[in-house]
Amino acid sequence: MVNLLVLVIVLVGSFIGAFGTLMIKKSTSHYPFLKLFKSSFLWLGFFFYGLSTLFYIFALRKEELSIIYPLVSTTYIWTTLFSVKYLKEEMDLWKWIGLSGIIIGVIFVGLGS
Repeated sequence: MVNLLVLVIVLVGSFIGAFGTLMIKKSTSHYPFLKLFKSSFLWLGFFFYGLSTLFYIFALRKEELSIIYPLVSTTYIWTTLFSVKYLKEEMDLWKWIGLSGIIIGVIFVGLGS
């Protein structure tokens, strides 16, 4: 069974990483490429990406990679939900099916360990 603390750490890390992705997307939407590195959104996104990596490193010290890495895929779920809420992107049936597949896969990994 997956260590509960490690599970929480990975889920928080995936949430933070998804927020970093949102910030990077916001920077690419507001700035031309040559001015992109002056964007505070870009650097904030890099910061959150790095922070999420620290969470993953801690989790990897406590649990097997074959368990942790599939749980990191929850980042896709958070990223999709953020993009719908904050970027007003639309979901269609295929996207919902894909997210459902990720959720089912994470559950299977959790049950199998």
